[in-house]
Amino acid sequence: MSFAEEAEQELIRLMVQNRNSAFSRLEKSNQGEAIVIKFLDRYGEPTSPKHLAESLNLSSARIAVVLGSLEKKGQIARNMDPNDRRRINVTLTDCGKKVAELEKKEMRDKIVQIFKQMGEEDTKKFIELTAKFVDYSQKLSQKEEGDQ
Repeated sequence: MSFAEEAEQELIRLMVQNRNSAFSRLEKSNQGEAIVIKFLDRYGEPTSPKHLAESLNLSSARIAVVLGSLEKKGQIARNMDPNDRRRINVTLTDCGKKVAELEKKEMRDKIVQIFKQMGEEDTKKFIELTAKFVDYSQKLSQKEEGDQ
């Protein structure tokens, strides 16, 4: 087994071992309301349920359930597109924007706490290696897109 395969196995082992902690909460947020709120906040403009589903890799049925729940809570609004009456636009309400800001603040606070525990040297290494990982990932994706 190569070092890369061993590293992948170790990462999976860590995720499984810690499935009830941070990794688990991140996975669950990717299937629910939090990720939709975060996406809408970052996207910054009205979008369709179909675009949400495609962007977040969720089924249209799952998006419908999540949007219904968020609408009941007053965090999103679904309105008819004035240019195309067949299209529905989803936007964050003021309440939804407050929720998004609160979630961003909580995430920042947690990250800062983790980095403080890691220390300056390890944090710098982590950031450097994460940047490399992202760079290599982007290069691989571009290569795969070019091969198609």
